[in-house]
Amino acid sequence: MRASTVPFLVTLSLLLAGCPDEGPLCAEGQTRCGDACVDLSSTSSHCGACGVACSATEVCVEGACRCRSGATLCGGQCVVTASDPSHCGGCAGAGGTACAPDQVCEQGQCKAACALASSERCDRSCVDLDTDAFHCGACGSVCADSRSCRGGICTYDVVAACFNTGQVVGIHAGPDVKGPAVAVGTSPQTVARMQDVLLVLDASMRLRQTRLFDYGELPAGNTTGLVPNHLIVEDPHVFILNSTSNTLQVLRRDEEPTGGNGPRFPDGITLTNVGSVNFGANTNPYGFTLLGLDVYITLLGNLRTDPSAGGRVVRVSVADPAAPVITGTFELPTGEALKPFPGRTTAPSPTGIATRQGRVYAALGNLDPKDFSVGGPGFLARIDPATRAVDLLELGEGCLNPFWVMPVGERLLVSCSGGAIYDRNFNLIDVRGTGLMLLGPDDRVVASLALRCPEGTSCPLPSAGRFSVVGNRAYVGDNNAGRVFVIEVVGDSLVERRGLTPGAEPPILACPRGNGPSLVGDVVAIP
Repeated sequence: MRASTVPFLVTLSLLLAGCPDEGPLCAEGQTRCGDACVDLSSTSSHCGACGVACSATEVCVEGACRCRSGATLCGGQCVVTASDPSHCGGCAGAGGTACAPDQVCEQGQCKAACALASSERCDRSCVDLDTDAFHCGACGSVCADSRSCRGGICTYDVVAACFNTGQVVGIHAGPDVKGPAVAVGTSPQTVARMQDVLLVLDASMRLRQTRLFDYGELPAGNTTGLVPNHLIVEDPHVFILNSTSNTLQVLRRDEEPTGGNGPRFPDGITLTNVGSVNFGANTNPYGFTLLGLDVYITLLGNLRTDPSAGGRVVRVSVADPAAPVITGTFELPTGEALKPFPGRTTAPSPTGIATRQGRVYAALGNLDPKDFSVGGPGFLARIDPATRAVDLLELGEGCLNPFWVMPVGERLLVSCSGGAIYDRNFNLIDVRGTGLMLLGPDDRVVASLALRCPEGTSCPLPSAGRFSVVGNRAYVGDNNAGRVFVIEVVGDSLVERRGLTPGAEPPILACPRGNGPSLVGDVVAIP
């Protein structure tokens, strides 16, 4: 069966939304330790085997304890040289200093007292409780596993939603260390942060909630429409796209967080439905982005029944989130403008969408509606909201089926899911034209990176999907084998830090699965 990645994702969502995988008592990649299911590859309290615990300054990586980011090995122990008075500024006797008993260590220097306005004294260490993973929010409060500390709350920098295995996985950006996989729902599609809660949009028509610091599921939750697909939080509002219900759903937080040092919402956040927009039958809204008080939404169209209902971008005013209203429709180019391959017809199939410098960019799949295969080269549709002008930016045959787009500084990064061939069990058996494209400030392609197995080797075929950006690094989900590729933007070039290119570190195996495809539903940067 030949198909492109976009219909595969939509079809797979429809097939699996009410039929989660059956499996053992513990989810894929987990082992029972006592009464708990744990990921032995990355759980610091059960590292490599049940009961094997890493120290507070260590993290579990591939089943072995090692010094976590910010810690240095000194005399067989991992110590934080920025604030450890016994090894201040480095290992004592090897460039560092053992501070005098009446001194403290602040930013690697021995001092009589903490001097910085951001510093809090914890014993003889001067630390920032907002950012120190070893004293997060309070002295001695250590962020578990590979979590960072932001605003005094332990959290991961990036979260991957594992659609087929029913899990979410956190990643510490920079060191690119993954945390343990945690079972949440049945088929998580995407996630977003709201205060100290992680919202998980599940294909079972549920918006689930977990604690941000450990992903433990909370009682609160909401019902969504059919095949919920994308999620944006603009506190106190939550916006959800329901692809098969053809709606934008708006919820509102009406309660205030509790005071004190404990969880702000110990039972989760009560969210109330306050508004919605219906885009019409077979429109299949897929991705959306905010620009001021407007939301721009791609209408993919139902590729099996009526693709003509899609092929456009709509603008919805959310000036009053309780009464969202469609204020504009942008028709995307069709026919010969899409440069169909010989013998092919094409239909514009927009998916991901982003804004940059006041313009809107939609990733434009170029599909043949007869069999959903790639019908032409990849494009971005560029929209100027002020003039309503729509034009095409050609990405070429090296980028087939553009899927997601995000800004990286002044540049734009596009993932290309490729022209794919699947068998009847949705196993990917061939793919071409998958990878990433980088556009410069003038919207011209300046670099490309193909994702492929190295010559002469065998590996699960890649298909680039949704991604997020942290700094100048993109964390790219794999539509096929549960991996996250790490691609760095360096000037006008793309460097594969974790991927398939010889010399790169292997990709992060975020969502392992024993049999069948493993879709990384989304990869989301957590603010």
